[in-house]
Amino acid sequence: MPDSGLFYKEWKQNKALLTMIFLVFMLSNPFTVLNTYISYQGCVANQNEWVGTCVFTINYLNGTYISLFWIWGVVLAVSQLGIERSKGLFDFTLSLPYTRGQIFNTKFLTGGMVIAAPQIFGYVLSVLLLVLLKPEQAVYFHHYSLGMIIVSLLAYSLVMAGGALTGHIFAQLLVSATVTILPFLLMTLPAINLEILLGGTVEFIHGPVPEWVQYLFPVTYVVPNWVEDSPYYLVIPAIMTIIFYIIGYISFVKLSNERNGYFFLWKPLDRPVQVIVIIIGIMGFGYFGFAATESFAGYIFGMAAGAVIGFLISYFAIYKKTKHV
Repeated sequence: MPDSGLFYKEWKQNKALLTMIFLVFMLSNPFTVLNTYISYQGCVANQNEWVGTCVFTINYLNGTYISLFWIWGVVLAVSQLGIERSKGLFDFTLSLPYTRGQIFNTKFLTGGMVIAAPQIFGYVLSVLLLVLLKPEQAVYFHHYSLGMIIVSLLAYSLVMAGGALTGHIFAQLLVSATVTILPFLLMTLPAINLEILLGGTVEFIHGPVPEWVQYLFPVTYVVPNWVEDSPYYLVIPAIMTIIFYIIGYISFVKLSNERNGYFFLWKPLDRPVQVIVIIIGIMGFGYFGFAATESFAGYIFGMAAGAVIGFLISYFAIYKKTKHV
């Protein structure tokens, strides 16, 4: 169970960022309602000059501030793990008389509460404003407001897991970004290359794909179009959030911090990941070479270039130790 002393340390260390995120999460949703209402009142006041009818409608799919909430989850996770580790402060944290599990859970609970609590409070304030101001419609209001809590927690838990596996900020962000498109890298990219090699069509690429499959891609939630589909699909990011928490917790507890500054804290991951990066480079550049030249020679040239680039990127990223700031 996390200790109050750990919560206090986490607060003192990140209080400016935590306060800012809390206020942004709490005020953005009510501000969206008020801003739309003010625009409506301006339309009514100048109705003789404007063409059309003034309608007080709030469409949460059209340019709302809360669509960027996931970014703050990323920033918070980087601050709690990547920046603390890169500044050399992590050794002090681990030297405190607490278990690694307590330290990780304190960080995760602090981040989770700062993400979820103000959004819930802002949602309640927005509901009260809607009751008071009585718009004709609030399109996707409930779905979007509650869904963004899950999406921002997903982004936070994903980057926290990336930080628990890696030794510096760049590695944390790169691993997290890669995971967001991992289903494409593992399924679609090999299938496209198989099409090129066989000179035909691989049926499962072009066949009907269930709508829920796209929600296995964390990158799907960057664009808020998910709000147009069933709210039950949000079960998928909720489950992924739990999975990433478990990965982060186990990694934080089991992996040694002695490799601080290296890409991965667990050395046995270095070689397999390097091989995977090279293979992805071969397939990716091979596809682009084929698409650019529409010839098999371009495909071979692209594969060769991808192998070299994949090797260089993976070698210098994974095996070169990063110094503390």
